[in-house]
Amino acid sequence: MGDVTAEQLYDAFYEQAQALREGGADAVCIETMMDADEAVQAVRAAKAAGGLDVMATFTFERTKQGTYRTMMGLSPADAARAVLDAGADVIGANCGNGMERMADIVEELRNIYKEEYILVHANAGLPRNENGETVYPETPQEMAAHAEKLLDLGTNIIGGCCGTTPAHIQALRLLVDARG
Repeated sequence: MGDVTAEQLYDAFYEQAQALREGGADAVCIETMMDADEAVQAVRAAKAAGGLDVMATFTFERTKQGTYRTMMGLSPADAARAVLDAGADVIGANCGNGMERMADIVEELRNIYKEEYILVHANAGLPRNENGETVYPETPQEMAAHAEKLLDLGTNIIGGCCGTTPAHIQALRLLVDARG
């Protein structure tokens, strides 16, 4: 955590969560986390603010061995355990991957966490650089097709992250509605 103490992190997260609760929020999503210590402070603070459902998602990269880890080396299972122990109501993954790769992460989580709610909001495909601009290549239909496997694996909440447009969200909504 560098020059920031755990107490300072907690205080900053608490202030934000309290403001959200006072503003009428029902839930808070602590997202794009890479470090368990920071995520735990955020979850604890949000729970202490009271009256908020707390979702916590991490960003994972696929290793050369085909497993997934955060930048700080956490597996999906270890990241989830840390925030669940801190009081998170929902666990999951966001950013860094398209829907297709998120299936591996959800499968790992679901093999261990049978009853917990799982949230995925993925990028619109793996980003690539084209002429100096970041491009997310997945069409709304492709994103929804990959999301179908996530739903089959037991993902409870699904959405989009970087590169996602209203058309992507609409395609996901149509998929969810069609499944009843």
